[in-house]
Amino acid sequence: MKKRIPLPLGIPAALAVTFLLLPLAGVLAHAPWSSLPSRLASHEVTQALTLSLLVSGWALLIALLLGVPLAWLLARTEFPGKSLVRCLVMLPMVLPPTVAGVALLQAYGRHGILGPALASYDITLPFSTAGAVMASAFVAMPFLVISLEGSLAGLHPRYEETATSLGAAPLRVFRTITLPMVLPGLIAGAALSWARALGEFGATITFAGNLPGTTQTLPLQVYLLLQDDPEGATAVSLLLLAIATAILISLRGSWLNPQTPTKTGRGRGAGEGPARGVKPYVRPSAGHTTRGPATAAHTAAPEGPPRPPGPAPTPHPLRTTVTGAVEATLNAPAGTTIAVVGPNGAGKTTLLRTLLGLTTRATATTLTLGTEDASHAPPHHRRIAWVPQDGALFPHLTALANTAYGLRAQGTPRAEAHREARQWLDRLGVGALAHHRPGRLSGGQAQRVALARALAARPRLLLLDEPLAALDQSTRTHVRHTLRTHLADFPGVCLLVTHDPVEAVSLASHVLVLENGRTVQYATPTDLTRRPRSPWVARMLGRNAWPGRTTADGDGTVLLDDGARLTTAEPPPAATTGLAVVPPEAVSLHTTRPTGSPRNIWQGKVREITAQGGRLRVLVEGTDGAPETVAEITPSAAADLALAEGTPVWASIKATEAAFIPL
Repeated sequence: MKKRIPLPLGIPAALAVTFLLLPLAGVLAHAPWSSLPSRLASHEVTQALTLSLLVSGWALLIALLLGVPLAWLLARTEFPGKSLVRCLVMLPMVLPPTVAGVALLQAYGRHGILGPALASYDITLPFSTAGAVMASAFVAMPFLVISLEGSLAGLHPRYEETATSLGAAPLRVFRTITLPMVLPGLIAGAALSWARALGEFGATITFAGNLPGTTQTLPLQVYLLLQDDPEGATAVSLLLLAIATAILISLRGSWLNPQTPTKTGRGRGAGEGPARGVKPYVRPSAGHTTRGPATAAHTAAPEGPPRPPGPAPTPHPLRTTVTGAVEATLNAPAGTTIAVVGPNGAGKTTLLRTLLGLTTRATATTLTLGTEDASHAPPHHRRIAWVPQDGALFPHLTALANTAYGLRAQGTPRAEAHREARQWLDRLGVGALAHHRPGRLSGGQAQRVALARALAARPRLLLLDEPLAALDQSTRTHVRHTLRTHLADFPGVCLLVTHDPVEAVSLASHVLVLENGRTVQYATPTDLTRRPRSPWVARMLGRNAWPGRTTADGDGTVLLDDGARLTTAEPPPAATTGLAVVPPEAVSLHTTRPTGSPRNIWQGKVREITAQGGRLRVLVEGTDGAPETVAEITPSAAADLALAEGTPVWASIKATEAAFIPL
């Protein structure tokens, strides 16, 4: 249902439209329609039109050559005086055109700053066609820079960073990824810049004069005709009005809202929509996925380990030491998959970006991949493939071209690269989608294409940043199976960032735990499960974990930091700090104080009840200094106890179920 326009806003809005429309209507009403063709075909008008097209074309070329690099620097880099440079770029847009002409005279005139130097080379800009070009470029270039900068700012850097990780040099990344993805903004800015140059008057007449055939453009012709032939001036004005209107209609408002891919959600490969019209970033909840309209949700992956195309791969063990915002040391043989886990802000993604060479927050002081130290190599020479959280598939390329991108960037001929890329897509079960763009892929399909692209680039180190986080449970199972199958044959080391303990246990041979940028634990999944060394790890694994300290007499009593006391069956070392760990299924809940053998009893109230498979997890908020406790019970037990949020309960734990892990 459309909203009615509020009267207090509708009236001034209508007046604004009328205010803008009346002058244009006046031109249409007083145009000499009967003599219009002959007036526009006159020698003076055609000469001015030809000169205008020449001047505006050269001005646009100058704006493109100088403005595109400037827009990229403003959008992508930080440097001293950046705000001042942006102000300088916008200044010609608000400067009176005649003042702009005076400024150009003071800079490039015979007595200007550069005038004598130009004169020594027999170059004279004022009152010449070149001067008209310079005046038009001066006032028109800001439109291109501002429009393109906005498009570049809306394009998330992960697309360019992913291309770099696949081996593309900076210029190739700019040519094959950046420019195609900001093309709508570039076209809009170029069109506006050209239109502004075509209609320039004040700066041109001040700096270049009004010389027929040399600097007399269409706007200047209108000025001259207005004095002796008002109908002729109206006819030429109508021509300029038609050109400007055609440009704005063709842009359809995209100069105000350049639709370049932005920070998209993670449910599908990055930029899964076409290169235009991608929605703004909305972080989806876990389990969200998007289905492609013309394809199935998922395709079964081939069973058994794949045989990568080409000769037998060379193993690439990993040895690295990272310092700075993240402190970690890894020494892993080829074929190792390391799950990197930790709370939000722990430094997991920073660790990956450090290995890629894409951040200055931390440094890989040593980074040995196989026998080569890559710590000082530029990112595109490290041969470290990266799959970001959303896959970052290039939206303007097909699945086949995406997969072949790394090979092409490394110099592989097109036919060979596409043949090998198709083999990888077939092995990952998405070969039938080779000619589909990311916008037609489901979440699981996009993740498989992203994995195929990374593996096809023949990396020495594979980095996966939460590759399954945004998939639904069914799709996640399929993709997890695909990952497990193909990582088993990967000749290097794989680092897998995840928040899912199932992924960590099922896909990784080792788990690296980061907290506050520091390594807390590095162990096999089995050791991690048996002896978690931080409360966060224990809770990730679904266990209760309370930091505390044993008493000096070593009687098995642990003084928890919350103030409560916990008794264990096996006396831990005396006067030792550590972690008391209790599985949730070992916690019993009662509506009255229990009697009998439990030695650990405290009171609380139910704060939350959630489903966990076929059981319920009950979060109990302790009272009188008791710790927060998670219990896992059956639905029938919850019904018998009549549990609900806020219900007072007693929690009991047998001493034999409590373990103390010294830290």
